[in-house]
Amino acid sequence: MLNIGGFLVILLASLIKGITGFGFALISLPLLMIWYSPKELIPILMMCNLISSILIVLQKKEKKLVNKKFRTLIIYGGIFTILGVITLKAISEGFLVKFLGVFFILLSIITLLNRSMTFDISKKWYKVAGAFIGYLTGSISVSGPPLALFLNMANVSNREFREIFSWFNIVSAFIAIIGYYHLGMITNQMLLTTLYIIPILLLGTVVGKHLNQILPAALFKKISLYITIMVSIFLLIK
Repeated sequence: MLNIGGFLVILLASLIKGITGFGFALISLPLLMIWYSPKELIPILMMCNLISSILIVLQKKEKKLVNKKFRTLIIYGGIFTILGVITLKAISEGFLVKFLGVFFILLSIITLLNRSMTFDISKKWYKVAGAFIGYLTGSISVSGPPLALFLNMANVSNREFREIFSWFNIVSAFIAIIGYYHLGMITNQMLLTTLYIIPILLLGTVVGKHLNQILPAALFKKISLYITIMVSIFLLIK
């Protein structure tokens, strides 16, 4: 069950997702690790991610937005999610907290320093990127920043970005949840907590979309990433 701090973190993370388009797990996971273990949190965040992504792809589209290259990215992401799930099951809690602390610091800094760059990406890199991001999804539930960096380099449109992002999350999250269930990593308490989180996630996402028209998304994201860095340092010291 969420405490008051956990409730506020989920609301903040969902607002950020509504404003910037991604970042729910990047913000919520390190902050929630102040009170909960990562092995408790990751399956819950994965279920939330699946639901929010399904809502996005159910929206009416005028044309197909995911081409063959990005289908390859999604397929490889789904396959390597399985390896990530196995890693999460096998790894110790202490090492996982330390790894996540360092990972979130580095990832936040890379995201803060990110500049718009486009490249002519060959087909093999779609497979490599899908495998790497899928592995991260299964093991620590965070695919947003690395996938966003890759899609930006591939120079996709805003609509394509949102659609590809959502389909990648649906496939990888669905596979991960099945893996967590078969490995005994999902409990009834986790399912109950997810049910409590969903309304907060939806509320934050909707409000975030409206705030997007008022607040500068880039500034809001920077502030959130600085918070993530500070919390990750705290976790490492702790």
